[in-house]
Amino acid sequence: MIDVFSDIPCALGESALWDGERLYWVDILGDRIYAKPWTGGDTAVLDTPGPVGAVALRRTGLLATLRHTIAFADVDRGTVESVVPVESAPENRLNDGAVDAEGRFWFGSMNLDEAAPTGAFYRLNPDLTVERIFGGVTCSNGPAFSPDGTTMYHVDSSARRITAYSGGESRVFATDDDCFPDGLAVDAEGGVWNCKWDGSRVVRYAPDGTIDRIITVPVERPTRCAFAGPGLDVLAITTAKGDHPLSGQVLLADPGVKGLPAHPFLG
Repeated sequence: MIDVFSDIPCALGESALWDGERLYWVDILGDRIYAKPWTGGDTAVLDTPGPVGAVALRRTGLLATLRHTIAFADVDRGTVESVVPVESAPENRLNDGAVDAEGRFWFGSMNLDEAAPTGAFYRLNPDLTVERIFGGVTCSNGPAFSPDGTTMYHVDSSARRITAYSGGESRVFATDDDCFPDGLAVDAEGGVWNCKWDGSRVVRYAPDGTIDRIITVPVERPTRCAFAGPGLDVLAITTAKGDHPLSGQVLLADPGVKGLPAHPFLG
């Protein structure tokens, strides 16, 4: 059964994020960050100066990827402060990201037309230095991390490929032929949940890459999922604009397994 958490229609909803009390998400093309209490009430809205690809927790407030910079954002104070420039290529923008157990923010960029591998994958350290990890990415999504932190999963959506990185080695974890892999989440058992753009589903992979479970959603373009709720046992799914009436809204599903809390960036 699919429920609606927010009926605000986003052009490109993304970056579901749970902080223990509120669910955050963004509308990339709407230049907005949203925050809504789990128990109901008003949804806070923060306008951003241009596209916002992702949000992550900080010890106070949020970290956000803007088009070419990392910013500190606070929906309660209504502030957005650009702090670290990353890219200036006009054909690119920053996209998805997540924080690891060491408090480092991993994120990537994408080609706006998704036509060439001009994007890259980066790490923002707590001292606000940025390291370029690799290039050759067309549309970076994820990452997500195994519960023990030894494996990182990264998506190049345009290449239709999820890659697993562990111990200095990489392997193709999963590929798609009929849709595009988008955002990721990992549950407490190590299952990897992936939203399928143009696939109307969220797929759970076992750690060996085999498909373990499929949740069908009534929209064409689910974009990212996160475990939410007091028990971390609900899957919150952001979506993009499409033909179905629920497209662009934030949906909720029962995954049958619990997730892990999001780590805060320590800078």
